[in-house]
Amino acid sequence: MLNFLKIFLLLSCGIFLFGCATTDQVIERKNYHSWESDIGYSQVVKANNTLYISGITSEESTFEMQIDDIYTTIKKILADYNVETNAIVKEVIFTTNIEKLKAAIPIRKAYFSDKYPSSSWVEVKRLWSKSHLLEVEVVVVLP
Repeated sequence: MLNFLKIFLLLSCGIFLFGCATTDQVIERKNYHSWESDIGYSQVVKANNTLYISGITSEESTFEMQIDDIYTTIKKILADYNVETNAIVKEVIFTTNIEKLKAAIPIRKAYFSDKYPSSSWVEVKRLWSKSHLLEVEVVVVLP
């Protein structure tokens, strides 16, 4: 019985101390365009050493030009945090034409230095604007 009480007291103290612990997680949000606030989102959210970059789209006229424009925008955002595309650990691409995305693999790969992120490619019926052919969101781990 005495051992049971000792264990109970130790566990109780541990639970109490664990509950008193605090985490000082700072979350930063950054908007790159005025419409982000109008719609209700942030282009970039930084939590500790992780960046969550919302879906990037493009108004360029062709699929290939949209890919170039989107990854150029991603590289500019990454430069604000002093990292390159090799810091991207997760990528999700939404596209209205998966076959065009497959055909454009070399264009996309040119933005990575043989260190590719985990990736999901999803064909969808439509994106925010009818002119958007793809949208890319990424998760980045900062050093």
